Amino acid sequence: MSGPAIEASSAQGAADTVQSAPERPRLAHLDVGRGIAILLVVIFHAYRGFLNAGTAGAGSLWPLLDYSVYIFHMAFFFVASGYWVPRALKKGRTAYLWDKLATTWWPAVLWSLIYILINNVMASYVNKPVPMDGLWRILFFPAMHFWFLGALFLFFLCMAVTRNISFWLLTAVVACGLVDVFPMRETFARYCHFGIFFIAGVILSTNRSQMTGKGWPIALIVLGATIWLGFEKGVSLYSGWLVPGGFAGIIVLLALARSIAGHGVGRMLGWVGQRSMPIYVLHILPMSASRVVLNRVAPDLNLDMRILIVSASGLVFSLIGYAIVARLNLLAITGLGKGGLRSAPAT
Repeated sequence: MSGPAIEASSAQGAADTVQSAPERPRLAHLDVGRGIAILLVVIFHAYRGFLNAGTAGAGSLWPLLDYSVYIFHMAFFFVASGYWVPRALKKGRTAYLWDKLATTWWPAVLWSLIYILINNVMASYVNKPVPMDGLWRILFFPAMHFWFLGALFLFFLCMAVTRNISFWLLTAVVACGLVDVFPMRETFARYCHFGIFFIAGVILSTNRSQMTGKGWPIALIVLGATIWLGFEKGVSLYSGWLVPGGFAGIIVLLALARSIAGHGVGRMLGWVGQRSMPIYVLHILPMSASRVVLNRVAPDLNLDMRILIVSASGLVFSLIGYAIVARLNLLAITGLGKGGLRSAPAT
């Protein structure tokens, strides 16, 4: 609530063990990238809300746009999260694990519970009621869109168990391929698919890449071909065949972010990107409420305007909610921060 040539100059031993890297300044264009990616998350969650409610209609470009964006936008958050793992591990394994429990696992569990309770209270207004039985599962498999934080926490744990990058890269490649070989639940397909993006972020960090999006024209062609073939053939979004397109989309996103980072719109997107975690966590609630209101007061409003209004409500009210929680000094207990401004572990 989030993520890669991506170029890297080789370093001795980087493929085997996470090396201690010197502290590096925050990369402004990564915050801009997060800002772009979280806006895409909000917009296409808004679209999918109408789609699941059966009110999206037909004959628009939204299905193609949805497929295109989902190839790379969540993958970007996994790359961005993996990128900071080597630096986080420098604090020691215990400190690293406590930090990930507080900033990734705790918000996933807490907000899964909150969303499920609200979902059941407002069951007559939601698209997909979430059953209360088996509530304990959220400890391991967070509900709804919090699957992302659950997967991210698992990947963080893996890096704490062993820092052997070659092992995790091989594991990620095999897992990614299994999606196309064996039928599996969506939860496990996500874990198998996104692991390769997370470990790519770790490798890029170890090799001290600045992730500038170099080679974006070629990446744009690869992304376009992936979208065309994948959408035409109905390829699953978690298929290994889409991984090249995922990396290509990330390269294009990084190039765009870097090109606008020094401009006003870039600074605004960077500001949003630094708040991507609370936006990711909170945006569904105001969006669901605004969608219900729109369906009642303006049922004939065209889909584009409905998506715009619902997306804006999700973004604005998430930021307002975050500001209130920060003012009350409740960021840590709510899982939205550490008591001050912080960027998302993900997103």
